[in-house]
Amino acid sequence: MDLLNSFNVGDIVTFKTHPLLYDFKIKGDGKLVPPFMVVKEVFFEDYKKKIVDDSTGEIIAERKKYTCIFFDDNKSEFKEVVIYESMLESFRKFYIARIDGAIQEEKEHFSLLDEVSNYKNAGYKYGNIVYFKTKKLEILKKRSSIKITKELNLPVKTKDKGFNPFKRTEVTQYVVNYSTPEFILCGFKKEQGADLFYPNGKKKKLISEIFYKVKWFNSYQMKFSEQYLPKECFIDQQPFPTVVCHNIEED
Repeated sequence: MDLLNSFNVGDIVTFKTHPLLYDFKIKGDGKLVPPFMVVKEVFFEDYKKKIVDDSTGEIIAERKKYTCIFFDDNKSEFKEVVIYESMLESFRKFYIARIDGAIQEEKEHFSLLDEVSNYKNAGYKYGNIVYFKTKKLEILKKRSSIKITKELNLPVKTKDKGFNPFKRTEVTQYVVNYSTPEFILCGFKKEQGADLFYPNGKKKKLISEIFYKVKWFNSYQMKFSEQYLPKECFIDQQPFPTVVCHNIEED
């Protein structure tokens, strides 16, 4: 019997330590937050793989793992990581909203998740602008911190009344690390799909059938970069409105 995978190619996931799996706002250093990622490949280990330590009986590995891709905005490049299934969570469990405000936060949280859930894969049209699926989620992350200020030159009478000169204020900021630029479609290829099954016929891996080549400006290396990625990584629905639409539909 084949193993059942919880995530598919194109799904948005994150490492289960992500703070937005547990609250609406990030506390602490935003640089320590893991990225939102897109599943590029699903891999099923052979039953011969050792997943339990012989001496202790403790689990040390898993049979289902995922190649995930994210955008490193510091170096303006895509990076891949292989992670076991139990270490990942779906974006459906994120607590993330479009706007600030306690009254609308929960409503906007579900609204954004529904929007992302309805993303459709970008169609291929040479020269069109497309977007990495995680773009909106990364840009709308919020971090909360406490700012403490002290009032100076207080009147003597105010001090005598036990007035506390310190004032605590909550500051909310957007944390936009791992956000991506826009990409331009410039290539198309079909994946051959070799080595997808074990000799006994069981599934070995799941991959995308179609890859798009995209071009973007690499601000770190001050050049234009290109890369083939699964079509499931991209959408052509513009995440944020602009005065002029990115892709003008021809009549």
